[in-house]
Amino acid sequence: MTKAVGLLKRVASVATFGYRRLVYGLELLIPVFDLSVRLYLAQIFWTGGMVKLSSWISTVMLFTMVYDVPLLPPEIAAYLATAIELGGSFLLAIGLGGRWAALLLFGLNIIASTSYGQLSEAALQEAFYWGILFLYFVLHGPGLISLDALLRYLYRRRQATGGAEEGVSVEAARY
Repeated sequence: MTKAVGLLKRVASVATFGYRRLVYGLELLIPVFDLSVRLYLAQIFWTGGMVKLSSWISTVMLFTMVYDVPLLPPEIAAYLATAIELGGSFLLAIGLGGRWAALLLFGLNIIASTSYGQLSEAALQEAFYWGILFLYFVLHGPGLISLDALLRYLYRRRQATGGAEEGVSVEAARY
């Protein structure tokens, strides 16, 4: 009986070790996943903004005659949507102000989905999935492969070494 218990403990130990290694390996992929999803979303909305810019008269006509954007005049809505698509997708791609960029694009996604009454069920479903991905970045941030993470690292490093350097400079200034 004790041999069976010992064997069971060894199997459990090996299984636990294997599980921990698997989880560790998967966690190493999280920054790559974050970056790839950010680039995917940014590419979609960057392309939309560039299409709007390439034919500005058509864009304003669409916002005037087709899209039912609430509260804003059509031309201002066109400018705002284009600026959010281009600026937000650029910031999301590089991960600078990633939460804010994702929040802006999330809002634009909702307004675009609701203001165009002729969206197909598939297009609405796709907009829903984009919205979930944007919310992921609003809640989680842009991840480790981002300018936000780099700036946070540099700030913390400066804070950690700043006190020592200040102390030296204050002492040097006294003499």
